[in-house]
Amino acid sequence: MNNMKKILTKFYLSYLRFFAKIQLKKINPLVIGVGGASGKSSAAHFISLMLGEKYKVKQGKGKNSETGIPLNILNINIENYDLFNWLRVFIKTPFKILTDWEKFDYLVVEMGIDSPFPPKNMSYLLGIIRPDIGLLTNIYHEHSLYFDPLVKSKKDQERKKEIIRLTAEQEGMLLKSIDQSGISIVNLDDLYIADLLPLKSKTVTISEKDRDADFYIEDTEANESSFLVNFIFLNEKYQIKIPAPLPKYYAFSIMFSVAVGFSCGLSIRDCMLILERNFTLPPGRFSVFKGIKNSTIFDSSYNSSLEPARGALELIKEIGKDKRKIGILGDMRELGSLSKIQHELLAKEIIRNLNYSILIGPLMNKYVAPILEKEDFLFEKFETFKSAREKILESVKKDDLILVKGSQNTLFLERAVEILLLDKKDKEKLCRRGSFWDKKRREQ
Repeated sequence: MNNMKKILTKFYLSYLRFFAKIQLKKINPLVIGVGGASGKSSAAHFISLMLGEKYKVKQGKGKNSETGIPLNILNINIENYDLFNWLRVFIKTPFKILTDWEKFDYLVVEMGIDSPFPPKNMSYLLGIIRPDIGLLTNIYHEHSLYFDPLVKSKKDQERKKEIIRLTAEQEGMLLKSIDQSGISIVNLDDLYIADLLPLKSKTVTISEKDRDADFYIEDTEANESSFLVNFIFLNEKYQIKIPAPLPKYYAFSIMFSVAVGFSCGLSIRDCMLILERNFTLPPGRFSVFKGIKNSTIFDSSYNSSLEPARGALELIKEIGKDKRKIGILGDMRELGSLSKIQHELLAKEIIRNLNYSILIGPLMNKYVAPILEKEDFLFEKFETFKSAREKILESVKKDDLILVKGSQNTLFLERAVEILLLDKKDKEKLCRRGSFWDKKRREQ
């Protein structure tokens, strides 16, 4: 039975890939591929905002997988991932090739890998699309669980190094796939990305450490209402002012998009003006909402891993001043044997940056809670959102700053944001909307 399922799945994926490649051949857009551990959606979103001012752009909007990418190319939406809907897609796909002739100049694709094995790896995704312009946001441990079986060492540090080496090997295929006529946007501050140089393609470099980079980030500044990025390009100084508070790591997402925009023919000034005028964030990636009791909610509920969590916590402290800073924080999932060390590092960041925290999930309970308890840090712990719901509501005080962040699987901490919203209509701006996710949340 399992073998038959594998055979059918492989056939179905090949079927989708075949027709997606035909559709791309018909339209022949310039393809921009965005990979990396975190920040893919934000970078792809900013790139689409920027190019959309002048060109027709199609964006994946989070559809970054072996099924999501071809379905997006084919303009097929699927609400519920059940057998009936997959059969409907199967029948619909050939007709899309015959009937859908919508033209677009650029296709912006997130390329998310979960594993070193097909169809969840980069080489499989490159069998669907071949980017003309590519970038990797960063490389670190986000899906370590699936690389664990390939590592033999029992020592934590050695496992950590080997897992990230294997991850870098997979992610790096994106930039290595781009030929001499293409462009690679290179984050020089990530050593695993910098080690890919020299590449076959033309390179545009970004750094906040190396002044010789094409785009050099001089400094950033954040407050409760804005985020400033000062940078140098071709010996000229520029400043982008984004009308929203953002963690420091967003400077790179912004510069990635400016570098792509410039590479596609926009001026630096135009890139800046478009971002400043049209700035928005994908849902659950640090959107800011007014909450009950005049609180401010920082909604980073879409997903969580150590580096983005650290950046979010540091921002809360930086802009919090004399306000109480609380975190509703869930597990960081899919870390495998690195779960313990990554959660223990997160615990130290919680102590350093917050006044109070509500921990949700078995990993937070197992690894973070004991450290907070040892340091006499004020916190509560729960296994699920449901068990934490009442404590969340009663814990909020006037003028609190509230960070909500957790991994996707089973936690769905957008529910914590929803119950704290001052204007309940804002729930439509949260992540994971639609009947499929409503059903998933009910199951939890």
